[in-house]
Amino acid sequence: MSAQPSLPAISETNHLPLSEFTQVISLLFEPTALLTRRIYDSRPFESYDQLLGRAAKLIRDLSPLEQLEVVNAHPRIGERATNLSALSRVEQGTKSANEDAVLAKWAELNRRYEEVYGFRFVVFVNGRSKESLFPIAEERIAHGNKIKELTTGLSEMVDIARDRARKLQTLSSSPKI
Repeated sequence: MSAQPSLPAISETNHLPLSEFTQVISLLFEPTALLTRRIYDSRPFESYDQLLGRAAKLIRDLSPLEQLEVVNAHPRIGERATNLSALSRVEQGTKSANEDAVLAKWAELNRRYEEVYGFRFVVFVNGRSKESLFPIAEERIAHGNKIKELTTGLSEMVDIARDRARKLQTLSSSPKI
């Protein structure tokens, strides 16, 4: 088995049993049984792009409590590497010279964010340093609009999944989305 994860062809994914389908979806989204089951029940898909488009619609159609379950499946930025999936570890980048201070700042930002909104902060890191995201977190904490923030977090999750799909398909022999 390869050390680098990759996505099977969408035609194969369409026919996987739920347990194996869950592994594929968990590469794109952090593991969440609710979302995985909804996507599984929406098969077949012609492409990963279509799968992710359907996932975005399914997420929008979830009840607010279900949306909270999905957004809270995502790891906190700045969590210790042992608490992150392999892809989240890569996305959150390498350690900085002042890693302890950065992680302490993220612990504080995550605490404040979760006090205001009651769910986890999600942002598409997209290669940016953890430090460069401090102002984004501060701004999102300050606006105080819970509905807007939940919508933003869920949208960011889909953006992360799209980026992961592109990268994972590049590593595999599957056609691009």
